[in-house]
Amino acid sequence: MRKTYFSLYELTILSLLGALVFILRVYLRVPMHIPGKSGLFWVIPIILGVAIVSRPGSGTYIGFISGVLAAFLGMGDSGIFDFFKYLTMGITIDVLGQVFKGHLTNPIVGIMLGAAGNLSKMVVNYYVDVMLGVPASFILMGIGLASVSHFIFGGLGGLIASILLNRLYRAGVIRKNEQRTPDRS
Repeated sequence: MRKTYFSLYELTILSLLGALVFILRVYLRVPMHIPGKSGLFWVIPIILGVAIVSRPGSGTYIGFISGVLAAFLGMGDSGIFDFFKYLTMGITIDVLGQVFKGHLTNPIVGIMLGAAGNLSKMVVNYYVDVMLGVPASFILMGIGLASVSHFIFGGLGGLIASILLNRLYRAGVIRKNEQRTPDRS
């Protein structure tokens, strides 16, 4: 029998969290006109998925699922290129989640993961804009304030995720660092 990397349970959790990122993007509109504000919500499901599954590739999978949904359902600002924003955010949080494995309930770590994920999404967004023909000088004028706001909102989302993880662990909803056997299907 062939072994799979993620169990069916893990794939279900990760897919649902990836869909949640997309749903938050579509239905949760905050009427502030500040760049990066949505990172407050987007980073939470990714950090939760990285912590719950606790396996390399978890955040990348969530980013992939949410990116595919955003790109092909046309709900993003950049069309098909939205895929790369979500994927990059997932990869960034995934890599940092593995660096700080076992410490994702620490609020400082949550802030770092959320801020880094939201900033990586911003960098890809600006790169896509340059590739689509927006003058780089125009982009550079607004990148200072945008990077600060992306950092703040992503960090707040990471803080919320770490607090939520602490509560889920204490309530017994999920177990910390639970190792699962691979699915045998």
